[in-house]
Amino acid sequence: MSEATPVENGTTKPKKAPVNLALIIAVVALGITGWQYLDTRQQLASVQQALAARLADAGGSTKALQTQAEQTQAATRALQAQLALTEARVNESAGQYATLSNMYQELTKDRSDWLLSEVEHTLGIASQQLQLAGNITGAISALDMAQTRLSHFDNPGLIGVKRAISQDLETLKALPYLDSVGLTVKLDTLMLGAETLPLVIDHHRLAGKQTPAAPLPANTPWWSQLASELSQSLGELVRIRRMDKPEALLLSPEQAFFLRENLKLRLLDARLALTQRDGATYQADLTAAGQYAARYFDRDAQATQKWQALLGELTAVKLNVTLPDLSASLKAVRDAQGAKGSQP
Repeated sequence: MSEATPVENGTTKPKKAPVNLALIIAVVALGITGWQYLDTRQQLASVQQALAARLADAGGSTKALQTQAEQTQAATRALQAQLALTEARVNESAGQYATLSNMYQELTKDRSDWLLSEVEHTLGIASQQLQLAGNITGAISALDMAQTRLSHFDNPGLIGVKRAISQDLETLKALPYLDSVGLTVKLDTLMLGAETLPLVIDHHRLAGKQTPAAPLPANTPWWSQLASELSQSLGELVRIRRMDKPEALLLSPEQAFFLRENLKLRLLDARLALTQRDGATYQADLTAAGQYAARYFDRDAQATQKWQALLGELTAVKLNVTLPDLSASLKAVRDAQGAKGSQP
C-alpha cells in the first residue's frame, strides 16, 4: 500500500489508493446488485408469464367446469322432470292396481260365496239321500263332486270345509256295501211271482179231478162190469182227504185276490223299508209274506219253492246299519258363509 504524505498544519492527507479500491468495490457491488436485480426481474417476468399461463389455463378450466356444471344442471332438471313423470305414472299404476285388486277381491268373494252355496246345496241333497232313501252311493258321489269343486280354490277360508267333507266321505266309504238295487229287483220279482203262485185250494181241486177209468174189454163178464161201475160211482160220492190247513180251502175267488194283493203290499212295504234302511220293518214284512205263502199257497209246487227260496235270501240280509249324517260338513259350510258375511 502507498503511504500517506504529510501536509501542512501538521495534518496528513490520505493516499488515493484506498479510495480507488473502495470505489472499485462499490462499483463491483453495484454491478452485482444490478445483475441480481436484472436476474430477479427476469425471474419475476418468467414467474408472471407462468402465472398468467396458469391463470389462463385455470380460466379455461373454469369455463369448462362452468359449462359442465350447466350441462349437469340441465341433465339434472331433465332427470327431475322424468322422475316426476315416472312418479306420476307409478301413482297412476298404483291406483289402477288397487282398483284391479279390489275388483279381483270382489270377484273372488262372489265366486267363493257362489261355491259355498253350491256345496251347501250338494250336501243337502246328499243328506236327504242318506236319511230318506239310505242311498250311500249317491251320497258318496255328491261328496266327491263337492270335494273336487273345492280343490280348485286355494282359499284358506275353505280349509275347515274341506276337512269336514273329507272326514264325512271317509266315514261313508267305511260303511258295509249293500246292493240296494239288486235287492229291489229281487223284491219286484217276488211281487210279480205272487200273481201266479198256486194256492192250496187249487191243488186240491186239481187232485179231485180223477182221470176216468179205462174201459173194460168187450168180453168182460157182466158182473165185472157192474162191480167196476159201482166202485167208480161210490168213489165220486165219497172222498177222504187230510186237511192240515182247512182255512186255505175256504177261500173264495175274491178272498184269493185280496190275499195276493196283501202279499204284494207286504213286499212293497219291505221295499220301502229297504230304501230307508229300516231293518226291523223290513224283516217284519218279509216274515209276514213268508207266513202268507206257507199258509195259503201250495208248498209242493215248484214255483212256490223257488219263490220261498228267493224270499229266504232277502230275509237273510241285515239292514241294521247306522247311517251317518252330514251335519259336520253342513255346519262347516255355514260357518264359512257366516265368516265371509261378517267381513267388512
